[in-house]
Amino acid sequence: MDIDTLNRIAGLARLKVDQAEADQFLSDFNKVLEYVDQVKAMDTTPIADDEIYFNHKNFTRPDKVDNNLSREALSQIAPEYENGYIVVPRVIET
Repeated sequence: MDIDTLNRIAGLARLKVDQAEADQFLSDFNKVLEYVDQVKAMDTTPIADDEIYFNHKNFTRPDKVDNNLSREALSQIAPEYENGYIVVPRVIET
């Protein structure tokens, strides 16, 4: 990308960019484009699709009930608590 293209994009986006910002943005943007070119140049043909999907480990935790927070403790931290329930504001208008 060159400075003319950057100024054109800034104009289309209605952004005011001073020379220092333009120089910094141009440098950063060109680094991103260089990285994209490196990724494009990588040879990924030896990697089969199933290798990508099956070689990942599952880092999720087991789905189990954990009662670390008592109702009393919950009632202390809830913004509004009534008859054993947390009162929440209505989010759907009828």
